[in-house]
Amino acid sequence: MLPPPRILAALVAVSTRLDAAGVPWLLTGGSARALLGAARRPADLDLEVDAPDIARAARTLGLEARPDSGGGVDSLRATGRIAGVGVDLSAGITVTGPAGRLSPDWPLQLRFASRLGVAGRRVRVAPVEEMLARALLREDAAKARRLLDPALPPPRATYVAARLSAAISSASS
Repeated sequence: MLPPPRILAALVAVSTRLDAAGVPWLLTGGSARALLGAARRPADLDLEVDAPDIARAARTLGLEARPDSGGGVDSLRATGRIAGVGVDLSAGITVTGPAGRLSPDWPLQLRFASRLGVAGRRVRVAPVEEMLARALLREDAAKARRLLDPALPPPRATYVAARLSAAISSASS
């Protein structure tokens, strides 16, 4: 399902800029779920890049990245507007919850990302399983339920298990 025209225009602008700069990136959040088939109208774009790329990605988008933390999530983050749409760029997301700490695994996210054609661009969509593992670790049941939308492909249990296992083993060491 394509996002609303304003979101689509911003996505094309972001994609064009980041791809031209050679910055690997993932679309995540509500816009990603909408592209995967969820019945929702996203209001913004959530993007994720590898931590070493955050400064270049932010500069490319005319944003400034800063450390951010709250609610059990630590990251580097830049926010702003592109084509009139809110853009939230994050990197190095570490999630801490009752069962442990989940460090970023950018190579795994890239490997499991979906590649979709959108308005003549190739867009990598973050694995929903990463967002699910983060929600489960934080014990955010409401978010986990949204991610288990029946319109989306079922989560790959091996991905979620591997990520949660990494978090739990880091908590016990």
